[in-house]
Amino acid sequence: MSGSVLSMARPAPTSNGCGSNAALLAKQLSITSNGGAKNTVTPAIVPPKQPQLAAKVIQQSQIVCFDVDSTVICEEGIDELAEYCGKGTEVARVTKEAMGGAMTFQDALKIRLNIIRPSQQQVVDFIRERPSTLSKNVKRFVAQLKADGKQVYLISGGFDCLIAPVATELGIPLSHVYANKMLFDYQGAYDSFDITQPTSRSGGKAEAVAMIKQQHAADALITMLGDGATDLEAVPPANYFIGFGGNVVRPEVYRRAQYYVTDFEQLMGDQ
Repeated sequence: MSGSVLSMARPAPTSNGCGSNAALLAKQLSITSNGGAKNTVTPAIVPPKQPQLAAKVIQQSQIVCFDVDSTVICEEGIDELAEYCGKGTEVARVTKEAMGGAMTFQDALKIRLNIIRPSQQQVVDFIRERPSTLSKNVKRFVAQLKADGKQVYLISGGFDCLIAPVATELGIPLSHVYANKMLFDYQGAYDSFDITQPTSRSGGKAEAVAMIKQQHAADALITMLGDGATDLEAVPPANYFIGFGGNVVRPEVYRRAQYYVTDFEQLMGDQ
């Protein structure tokens, strides 16, 4: 992890939480039935999966790793940055193609950044003008994890300069952030991104977990939390995965996850 993260204080968001989780779930969840037709599933039909056991998994884990976009925060950082820079529609098209398997994660990242080409000043302005919104109860949950002596990490396919203010707000050291890095030239113009970061490529979150694992006792239990398939695929080397659907529910993740919650409070047990 390079040390050139843009260290900025995170501005206070204009609202508390991500709005109505129920409305987001109703709007965004679509699960394919056995017949192949897609049915919109209301929140009442999409319950958490084994939240009590998931809370026990957290209690037993020494290391807890979080995805960032749509998990720790409500937004998808690169999409928000693209919109801010006036490139939202173009980037959304590439994102859709990438999700359809038309290109590798790294190729999709390269194409999207080459479309946006944000200057260093634009990134600074974006962070100041559009601060990320923390997901409901995540700050309390992270505080509890830390109080219980657990190591907390953020692992993201997003960018460290956008994530650093969030990590600081949560009291997570920047050395515990695994994310991609934008590179700028001496005038602050966008140049490229660091392809040596594990999260810049497919399978990168599993690679990041493996790197974290090497820094701790061999028998330390690691749990990964996130909304996406790349988070689910971090097991192994992570020992457990808990799906999170508080902002958006990915049907494939919901189907495959043994444990699934829609509010971090569900993982806090009786505390």
